[in-house]
Amino acid sequence: MLFLEKLVVQGAPFLACGMNAEETLQQITDVFSEGRFLENIIVVESISTADELKFAILPLMTWGTHEIQEGAGKKKGTKKKVNFLPDTARGLALPFVKPGSGNPLVPQGRYGVPVYPTYPKNFAVLSELGGAVSFIGKRLERTMNLPVRFDESALKEVAALIAGLVGQVQSKVAAKESQGYGLIAIVFPEAGGPYCYMDRAPVIGDGEYVLVGESVLYPGKYIVARLALLEKSFWGSKMTEGKERGWRDSCSLCGKNEESVSPYCKAWNWLSYTWDCPLSEKYRGKEPDLANAVGALCQDCYSALIIGAGIFDELAAPLPYRLTKELFVPVASAGGREAAKKSISRPPNILGCAMVLPFRKDIATADSGEMLKEALSVFRSKNVRKNRNDRSLAAITGFEAVLPDDFNTDDYRLTIVYHQKSQADVQLRAIIEDVLPSTINLLADYIPVVADEAAEIKKRIAATEQDFTAENYRSLVYLLIRAYGGGYLWHTLRSILNRRPVSRERFVKGAVLRLNGYAAAQAEDTAFWNLREEVAFYLAFHKFLSFYNTIIKEGGSAVYDWRQMLDKAAKTPPEKLSFENVEELGFAAGFLTRRFSRWYWHNTGGSREKGAKGKDFIKHRVMSFGSKLTPDMVWRKALSRFQEYAVKLDMNLTEDFRRRAGVVESEYRRLREQVERRRDEFVGSFWSGYMLATESTKDDAANDNLDDKEE
Repeated sequence: MLFLEKLVVQGAPFLACGMNAEETLQQITDVFSEGRFLENIIVVESISTADELKFAILPLMTWGTHEIQEGAGKKKGTKKKVNFLPDTARGLALPFVKPGSGNPLVPQGRYGVPVYPTYPKNFAVLSELGGAVSFIGKRLERTMNLPVRFDESALKEVAALIAGLVGQVQSKVAAKESQGYGLIAIVFPEAGGPYCYMDRAPVIGDGEYVLVGESVLYPGKYIVARLALLEKSFWGSKMTEGKERGWRDSCSLCGKNEESVSPYCKAWNWLSYTWDCPLSEKYRGKEPDLANAVGALCQDCYSALIIGAGIFDELAAPLPYRLTKELFVPVASAGGREAAKKSISRPPNILGCAMVLPFRKDIATADSGEMLKEALSVFRSKNVRKNRNDRSLAAITGFEAVLPDDFNTDDYRLTIVYHQKSQADVQLRAIIEDVLPSTINLLADYIPVVADEAAEIKKRIAATEQDFTAENYRSLVYLLIRAYGGGYLWHTLRSILNRRPVSRERFVKGAVLRLNGYAAAQAEDTAFWNLREEVAFYLAFHKFLSFYNTIIKEGGSAVYDWRQMLDKAAKTPPEKLSFENVEELGFAAGFLTRRFSRWYWHNTGGSREKGAKGKDFIKHRVMSFGSKLTPDMVWRKALSRFQEYAVKLDMNLTEDFRRRAGVVESEYRRLREQVERRRDEFVGSFWSGYMLATESTKDDAANDNLDDKEE
């Protein structure tokens, strides 16, 4: 019920500000979103006299234009594609709703007016009189406020008229001039009804009347739809539909004492009841009582719910493929990541929607509605406007959305919903409430800095590879998936957007598992680039955490900066060198190990000039037999044995390196207890220092004659 309440709050301002009938029909019907049904319009004109019913059928109509694109077959012009561009403004004359669940070929829910969507498979049935009688009869039974009663004779007459036009539709489909979707409508032009006769056709753009077509029964007159009465008819059908799943005497939201119905609605998957697991036995059954199990809504609240649901559906946008694919990539396995990247399986389509809700109680609902109406075009276009303070949300939410400048203030709150839709059901993945626009702005301004950080690190390590992942780093959702995995994404994203603590330890642990995995298991030609990418992400995300803790959370501890650690490891005189924490120690250990590995490679036969390959120190001496790197391994097999290896291979270690390595080895002994408690942080920093130690000093330039990528 909480989510339904938010939809009511979303829709109420639109109703309060006085939406006209045209705007309301756009939201509560599917004319604009399902314009393909306007391609084949079949209209039966009906009038009731004192003695009999009279019927006539209008010529087959197409409300829109076709755009033909020539194909690229073997013979020019042999293949073509026909695109239909619907005239949705005229389509409001025959408003309809496409069922959001169940079999769309059968009648469902309640119809406000006798306008029925038809699918290609329906036309095969409609071509026969019996099929047409069944199609029309079953739908008329679910149609509200019919002015006349159809007996068997009248039903057969209407069905025969419709069946006579179906052949034209089928011929167009066979000629590939139509996709086969359409509408069948029975209109009753009468005084006081939603349709009437007029002596002239209404002008295009008239907000009250829309042309249906020229009358057959009264030549020279025009059949015209009255939008205000169509709107009234649709609201009546919606309330009746909700009543099918129960009703009460009072509203569960506003408390108003009037007939209130369940939130059931066939037009929208979220409100379409298709399973009964959460309900108690008391309310289950063939026709479950949702009004008592979930809640009941008065006419005003139910109307606001339908409007809010329509806007929600319209504004929802998919997460891009690169993000949904990353969701299902193992977070802690280097081999698993590589296998998942090569997989051709398609991940499910996940949608997101950002709802804007007022925070201060003194913000008038009508005032919010006026701003919402003006901003609706911005919401729909998902593009920021020039010279306005609109904010694109894609970098933070993952999906395309825009926060208009009128709502870019902390007087409002964002509710961000992630969900997955299917024909019969909706899977809710996350609802993130009470998101401050100021938080969005701070994050959106800083995310590019994180991307630039990663680019700088990659360039420093090796500037020769084109970076295909740079755009990913400009998405907060990608950063969180990569750092914590799909299983923790929604929890962590909620924490970030609500300014709550996030776990650094979980991120470090996953990153270290990947770093060790790439170092031990990957082929030599890919190991360097995979490690490079992981180190860049590891350090760039640390920069994000530092920003988040100090700026967003305001008071959290800052995270170390690799530039300071690199400068300390490389330039601080050995006699002044000491380390305050495990990260600095691990970085320095990695830095020195990389410098030593360069000499080791050279002294075991490696030569850039001759194209000869030496031995990789890490794989040959430290991580032998595919083992995982640990702090103890770094100390026993690297730091404490540099001199031993140097003697065996007749290396000429510089005095500066000997003294610097001695200090680092001594500091490891001093901080050993801290290292044991924070093993992952030590190893993560080790790989960072190892990959960033790419520049030689003057003291060891003579021994440093190899290219980084040849290692």
